[in-house]
Amino acid sequence: MLVVTAGVAERHRAARDLGFFLSVWPSATGGGDPLPGGVLEFPPAEAGAWRGARHREQAAEHALCCHRLLRGDAVLIVTTPSGLSAPLLTPAEFRARASRLVVGESVARDDLLALLDRAGYERVETVLEVGQWSLRGGIVDIFSPAREAPVRAEFFGDEVESLRLFDPTTQRSVETMAELDVVPLLAKDAETSTVTAYLPATTLVVLEDPGLLEAPPDDAPAATPLHALLAAYQRLEMPLVQRRGAGPARFDMGTRSVGGVRGQFKALAEEIRDWRREGFAVRLVVDDERQADRVRQMLSEHELEPWPEATLWTEEGLGVLVGECDTGFQLPALGLVLLSEHEIFGAQRRRLRRPLFQRGAAITTFTDLQPNDLVVHEDHGIGRYHGLRTLHTDGRNADFLLIEYADGGRLYLPVERLDLISKYMGAPEGAARLDRLGGGTWQRVKESVRAALREMAEELLRLYAARSVTERPAFPGDTPWQGEFEAAFRFEETPDQMRAIEEVKTDMSGSRPMDRLVAGDVGYGKTEVALRAAFKTVADGRQAAVLVPTTVLAQQHFNTFSERFGPFPARVELLSRFRSPREQKAVVEGLARGTVDVVVGTHRLLSKDVVFKNLGLLVVDEEHRFGVGHKERIKRLRTSVDVLTLTATPIPRTLYMSMSGVRDLSVIETPPLDRLPVETVVTGWSRGVIKEAIERELG
Repeated sequence: MLVVTAGVAERHRAARDLGFFLSVWPSATGGGDPLPGGVLEFPPAEAGAWRGARHREQAAEHALCCHRLLRGDAVLIVTTPSGLSAPLLTPAEFRARASRLVVGESVARDDLLALLDRAGYERVETVLEVGQWSLRGGIVDIFSPAREAPVRAEFFGDEVESLRLFDPTTQRSVETMAELDVVPLLAKDAETSTVTAYLPATTLVVLEDPGLLEAPPDDAPAATPLHALLAAYQRLEMPLVQRRGAGPARFDMGTRSVGGVRGQFKALAEEIRDWRREGFAVRLVVDDERQADRVRQMLSEHELEPWPEATLWTEEGLGVLVGECDTGFQLPALGLVLLSEHEIFGAQRRRLRRPLFQRGAAITTFTDLQPNDLVVHEDHGIGRYHGLRTLHTDGRNADFLLIEYADGGRLYLPVERLDLISKYMGAPEGAARLDRLGGGTWQRVKESVRAALREMAEELLRLYAARSVTERPAFPGDTPWQGEFEAAFRFEETPDQMRAIEEVKTDMSGSRPMDRLVAGDVGYGKTEVALRAAFKTVADGRQAAVLVPTTVLAQQHFNTFSERFGPFPARVELLSRFRSPREQKAVVEGLARGTVDVVVGTHRLLSKDVVFKNLGLLVVDEEHRFGVGHKERIKRLRTSVDVLTLTATPIPRTLYMSMSGVRDLSVIETPPLDRLPVETVVTGWSRGVIKEAIERELG
């Protein structure tokens, strides 16, 4: 089957929905997979001006689809009009360039290497991505699109002694296998065709929008219209609105849309009871088991118990299923009502498309020393490392590190004393000055640092002595609303993120005010930790303040907090120069009266006229970007309220306090699922490139 959608976002949605419904489809044999080949997306050709580090993945997805089709697998392919015109090897050329490695069989290694080159693979030192290969003695690593991970082929002479899947990041073997299909990628010197050349004559083409038949792709206006490309295949059209007049035979499924409840589980419970009274089976579909457990718990709190063994097609009245479904519906002919997360929570999780192929990362460490790196010697200060030198001393050869200092000074440091130096991690190299061997500059720097440390220690002793004797009422456990609030999170929590959330909740459940630093890269989920802490604060009748360094960031946080707190009876306000003096005055008065529950603001929050009726939590985002005066005000607040500091780049003093145990520390170092690095491309003006970049972000 071939499904054609209008764009990239629609392609992802259709593939997810089809994958979900096929996974729960009751097969004729009672439990088998109705589509062993699975659902595959067929992307358009990569724009030539947009080719980044990951461009081979699209060629690999093309090759996988061709491989499955030529093998005769029952497969469902989802594509777009531009995907139908993507250039591919002809089926005959594809077969000619493909090969298979089988354990115990012989193949001349030189012939294999030539075949890999002819199949369009890239030779590299270490295989990290699909479409690459490497050679080390009698071992050939190959990442074929036929597998989700690379394969290590070990030869004994010309015989294939073993084949093992391995992790592209750790390079460790994970599974043995008997054979490997080496699938060719698109080669520049080959004759090309399109995916229609691979489709069997019995293929059913499904069109979401029949209007696509006449309109050529936006990025290829001269391309052949779809009605000509697909004329030889039977078609199923699924228009949103039926066209009048003569045309293909029509079938009305009678499907109806269902309204959403935006996280209001009391209203959802009433809707479910109404549907059950009308004889409908109700299924709630959520993304993962953690979310399913939350939904079951919230249903139970409203005296609704879902059937634990319910499937989409069984007759039990209420069930919670795990899967990716874009939109709910009501199907009276089957007596079924299905609700997705969009209808349940009013906002859908942003589903990142899981890549078909594993991606590796070169393993490096920032402490590795390279020639010309700056280093710091404990006694002599900043110097420049110039590599290892072997010198003959005391009747033997020994290795020394050569370190250059100012005025031509040189220090040969025995490798046994490597503990005396560390890599310089301060200002940029151009701003750093080399110290002079035997000079007094470095000693004066060390003395000033010692004095600053003593002053900081005294200050910390005073501050945390006051905190140690300060008590405040402990926050109670999670309420049902807390569960509903957390269930509305649109992403899947990472393990580090969940650990940080639990640590914050543990701090808040104690009697001593919290002072926790949450460190993590941009986009790793620190804001969600703050959101859940703020909701817990407001649920207990206290106020929460979010302090940020810039008005733009304040507006972004205000939008996020307003959206998440929207379904609940809580008032969120913004205090920054984006608001008029009258609006600022109203917010300040609301904080004093206690009618404002959450306020997001810049340093304006630290003004003397801002007084809280019952401040329970202060969230500080990027503390290092505030001035000394602002930090003094924050410091005074710390003794009486819970403080949660978020940062991607903690200042040394804050990090030291956390690492030494003075302040509690949570580190979020696990990136979100399949977070990709930023790719910067400089290219000429092209509507096609801009369109594709936007579609990638939306999809």
